[in-house]
Amino acid sequence: MKLLAVDKLVPGLIVSENIYTIDDRLVLAKGTVLDEKDILRIKSHSLYNIFVEDDKPVERTEKEETNPEDFLSYSEKLKNSEGFIRFKRDIEEKAKKLEESFKMIANDGAPLDVEKLTEPVFHLFVEAGGTAGVFDMLHNLRDNSDAVFMHSLNVSLISNTLATWMRLPEDVVQVVTAGGLLHDIGKMLMPPELLNKKAALTEYEERVMRDHVTKGYELVKNEDIDQRIKNCILMHHEFKDGSGYPLHLSGDKIDEVVSIVTVSNIYDEMTSRRTYRAPICPFTVISQFEKEGINKFDPNVIMTFLGNIANTFIANRVMLNTGQTGEIIFVNADHLSRPVVKCGENYVDLSSNKSLSIVAVI
Repeated sequence: MKLLAVDKLVPGLIVSENIYTIDDRLVLAKGTVLDEKDILRIKSHSLYNIFVEDDKPVERTEKEETNPEDFLSYSEKLKNSEGFIRFKRDIEEKAKKLEESFKMIANDGAPLDVEKLTEPVFHLFVEAGGTAGVFDMLHNLRDNSDAVFMHSLNVSLISNTLATWMRLPEDVVQVVTAGGLLHDIGKMLMPPELLNKKAALTEYEERVMRDHVTKGYELVKNEDIDQRIKNCILMHHEFKDGSGYPLHLSGDKIDEVVSIVTVSNIYDEMTSRRTYRAPICPFTVISQFEKEGINKFDPNVIMTFLGNIANTFIANRVMLNTGQTGEIIFVNADHLSRPVVKCGENYVDLSSNKSLSIVAVI
């Protein structure tokens, strides 16, 4: 094993240790045989040295040169991996169990055991690879069920990851994780025909559905749980500019924990498939957050989220509005929704070409 400067990397070298960013996100796994794309990915994270098995590249055979895997995108490779298949199975199983627990709490008066409810979330977090892997997994589950219970697990995982990125104390991370998991529990008390509707809700139905926040709060207000968790249930549709509901709170009346769950909820809601629409491209959501985020959310929450979420897409294949496809090789810090994309031999900087945009991650 040798420590080698990044500017001396060449295709064919074998990574001998997992490569992480300074904030603990996985860049490449141990055992990866580097190609040009991998080297660009490493350089994009401003890393200086990595450990390799030897400084002599392995020679690829003709069979390896034509391996169909070479033509798969990062997303396609991940979906074929054992780790992703296992994670998908486990999160679906845990969503079913969460459904049972929520119904027992809402309909049968079962006690609300926060520790027991959140234990599966921490298991999924570890199984995904921590902050390094959670979004890789969730980005590729976007065609999965849009049920309340899967959404609750997603929001809990995203909230946990965001709180970890913010380097909040462990006890606060636990509260955030629980707040994300329970934020929509009030939907268990809403009319089933609205929850299961296959089309977009009407304006009247939207107003009815808004009651889920107050009904959820009424359900838990007398439970012996952290008040910040209760606030997440009541306030996860409140915004700093006062435009949210049900209380039209503004400014510091919305605490940091709630803001974390709110951002996580909106991101998952918009980027997930719904029965009446396809998933919205994450870069469209990031762009919207860039335009409105500072006014609507805690600045530390939204800036931490945006800076990190954009970087989770490095090396992913995307489609532009022109139909071109390419791989993200660099994220522009001042224009997070407009990275540099390598299309064939051309480097397209979306921050300097406003007519181009990313329409899908593929």
